[in-house]
Amino acid sequence: MEFKVDEASYQYLKPSKSTRRAQYPSGLRQDSNLTIPILPAELVTEILSRLPVKPLLRFTRVSKSWLALISGDKFIKAHLNLSANNKDYIDRKVIMSSYPQNIYNLKECTLRSLFYDSVTKAFDLDCPIKSYERSLSFVGSVNGLICLRIQNNDYFIWNPSIRKYKKLPNPRPAKLVAYPRVYGFGYDELDDDYKVVVRFYQYPKNTGFEVIYSLKSNSWRSGDNGGCVRANGRGMFVNGKLHWTTDADFYNRNSKNIISFDLADEKWEMVEGPCYGEGTDFLEVGVLNSDLSVIEYRRPNIDLWVMTEYGVKESWMKILSIEYHNNDFLNPPFLMSNKGEILVMLGSTFKIYKDGLFKNPKFINFNGYCKAEIYLESLVCPFS
Repeated sequence: MEFKVDEASYQYLKPSKSTRRAQYPSGLRQDSNLTIPILPAELVTEILSRLPVKPLLRFTRVSKSWLALISGDKFIKAHLNLSANNKDYIDRKVIMSSYPQNIYNLKECTLRSLFYDSVTKAFDLDCPIKSYERSLSFVGSVNGLICLRIQNNDYFIWNPSIRKYKKLPNPRPAKLVAYPRVYGFGYDELDDDYKVVVRFYQYPKNTGFEVIYSLKSNSWRSGDNGGCVRANGRGMFVNGKLHWTTDADFYNRNSKNIISFDLADEKWEMVEGPCYGEGTDFLEVGVLNSDLSVIEYRRPNIDLWVMTEYGVKESWMKILSIEYHNNDFLNPPFLMSNKGEILVMLGSTFKIYKDGLFKNPKFINFNGYCKAEIYLESLVCPFS
């Protein structure tokens, strides 16, 4: 059975400021200071689980029973499943960082506004993490949780919807001169655990080793080091795995293969890419909606490929091809609306592409951006 929450229902669920505690018509009952009709508990849960996070946080103050319901694991999982299965991805939000890149310069807006409003207002994001360092990177986002890296060794898992976060232990062994060149964040559904993978490279030894953080154990441990894996940068989380481009030479961008790391069995394996043809300069991986994507640089064009069925080589589809000008790179995040419009970052600028044409979204309260991350609003807080 499908339920939809219309505006009238939403207004009805709001606690009334004028509710009195004296007379109650038949068929009504009192719950704390709120007078509501007697509804089956399953129906109340069904309605509430379809509401956004912000009103749900307000409703936790309605009564102790609603607080217990909304903060319970069963409700949080039901709310997450409904939100994650909503294929209208423009209902999600995007976080943007601008110069100087630190947590005090984070803004956010809705993707719906970015696609369809003539002017998009960017809102200041009050991040509870306090740090004045200027090197901030998005490690990844899953189930409403965002992993941040500040400088090279400070990692945080943060839910911006409920303003809760956790600082991770330092992943680098003491007194070891090594630098993180590979990192990623994702969810191990088999073990119901959130994991961070960091691969360090030692200079001048030219050797590498990896460490894996488990939120369940709140600790880092050594991985199998992936043999002779050569990869760079941030991994993209799709289908329970993190993905990078890889090649024998990890000092430059001439990467022409795709490698994945399974967060459940913690094994590395190759992923078959599309049939690029001759002359490909290099590749980069991304995610479009929930599908693995690859950006192919082959002068004079940049092509965007999407694997529409994970693990099936024949399902790769080229959905965008543009001319390569002025060394501008096509960067994640990517997103396609139900109308076929594609959101990309060209250089450090958002653009919306459709039918061979680009549209430039206009902002207020935001002068420019360097990095961005799409996330799903959720109540998930596995570290409370």
